[in-house]
Amino acid sequence: MIGDKTSPLMARAAHLLRQGAALSEQARDAEAIAYFRQAVKLAPDFPDAQYELGTALHRAGQMEDAAQVFIKLLSAVPAHVPAKLALGGVLIDAKRPAEAELLLRRALGEPASQRLKAALHTNLALALRRQRKDEEALENYDSATSLDPALPGLDIHKAEALQNLNRYDEAITAYRAALAREPLNPYVHRLYNDLLYRLNRSDEYLKSYDRVPSTHDLQLGKAQFLLQDKRGEEAYSIYRNLSTGDPGDKIAAAGVAKALIMMKCYGEAAEALDVALARHIGDVGLLSRAAEVAILQGDPQKALTLCAQGLGVARYDQSCLATMSIAFRIMEDERDETLNGYDSHVQVFDLEPPEGFSRMEDFNAELCASLNRMHPETREYINQSLRGGTQTSDHIFGAGHVLVELLQQRIAEALRRYIEALKEDNTHPFLSRRSRHFAYSGSWSSRLKDCGFHVNHIHPQGWISSCYYIGVPDAVKDEKARAGWIKFGEPAFDLILKNPVRRAIQPMPGRLVLFPSYMWHGTIPFHGATPRTTIAFDVVPAYA
Repeated sequence: MIGDKTSPLMARAAHLLRQGAALSEQARDAEAIAYFRQAVKLAPDFPDAQYELGTALHRAGQMEDAAQVFIKLLSAVPAHVPAKLALGGVLIDAKRPAEAELLLRRALGEPASQRLKAALHTNLALALRRQRKDEEALENYDSATSLDPALPGLDIHKAEALQNLNRYDEAITAYRAALAREPLNPYVHRLYNDLLYRLNRSDEYLKSYDRVPSTHDLQLGKAQFLLQDKRGEEAYSIYRNLSTGDPGDKIAAAGVAKALIMMKCYGEAAEALDVALARHIGDVGLLSRAAEVAILQGDPQKALTLCAQGLGVARYDQSCLATMSIAFRIMEDERDETLNGYDSHVQVFDLEPPEGFSRMEDFNAELCASLNRMHPETREYINQSLRGGTQTSDHIFGAGHVLVELLQQRIAEALRRYIEALKEDNTHPFLSRRSRHFAYSGSWSSRLKDCGFHVNHIHPQGWISSCYYIGVPDAVKDEKARAGWIKFGEPAFDLILKNPVRRAIQPMPGRLVLFPSYMWHGTIPFHGATPRTTIAFDVVPAYA
């Protein structure tokens, strides 16, 4: 600690630090941040308070503020290696892995304990993985293991790097080692079984749950897999038992309702949701699910009421907005068009070639070849909308891929034009979020193979969603069949509508489609040897 420890200001700052630390232990980070800020204000040269403030800001998702706190701390105390480790973690989460790599490499050259060195190697490996430098990442995981064999999660991290290298048998072995260390860890079971699913290893899939003593969290994990695998009756059996044992278990109650919907037992699902909502008043997820059931029971007015309640709690809840749009449609209410703007809010941009390329065809050919090396040699993830293809892991923007970064510049230009053209309307759930500044909340590449498609879905964590087309099959040229086209307006749940697809757009290489994240969208299956390769991303407002 720097400064006069006996001064009244430092004593007061230390007291505030202790109070903030106690709040952090209770996961009350917003309150803790206020105490840490006060401590730093009273004693600007108090590194412990700065460190705790940066850490709390990181946990709260305030990446830029956290980075600035750690940078300021390191300018005063350049040898503060824990701060360098923490700043590296912030930069990784802020999608700046190349900067994190440089910082962490330098930190490894400074004096530190073996445990701290192991943590530095682990974070460096993660920064390398985010840039798909997976061989180097594995080397750093090995270094971390040799320095601190008990460091948590190393087997999991190795398994993820091995998957990026298509070394799936080794990844399975790493997950099994992690399970041997932590046989009751639901997170490890989920990762292990997710990989088994993608590898079509049905002989082992979900068996890990049955080889260990049953716990509440493990049962929830298994039921979730069963639900995603469309095995509704099996999932219902688990969720019902858990809910019976603990009627206040919201996750189990929601699972019961989801399984009943899958089984088309809409009346029972409605009853289950009524009971759950009586216990969890105002829960937005339950309200959205209850609205879906109301629609399936032929009561769109009730669905509107439930969605309105949910939006009263969370104004921009994408699920409530999506379900509300279907209620409007059933009622032939013009507010469906106002909400979704099928012609105005869904827009097409045919991008110019990035700098250094005279033709978009040449750029897309190189980009497609680059992305092909990033796509896994497995089937799709079980929890994704994609069927019959693959999707890249991690964020593709900000990972150091040169061609992707060139494309991102063109995408950013189109986004600015799109946002600037939006009308100002503070009452509209899409237009009211209009901001000149934006951030990418997710970015990935999808590759659909013959007969592949995306099921109808929304993007719950976005504001603006997208699809950029890199390579498309010849089947998309048929304007009558519209195979491989993106479609808007058709919901995911089992419902007969007069005009389910309100708009469909033909994919073309170099074409970017932007639309509200709450808008139902999917793709029409296609036949063809050429994959349908895309990059997609979600954008959220970033208010300056």
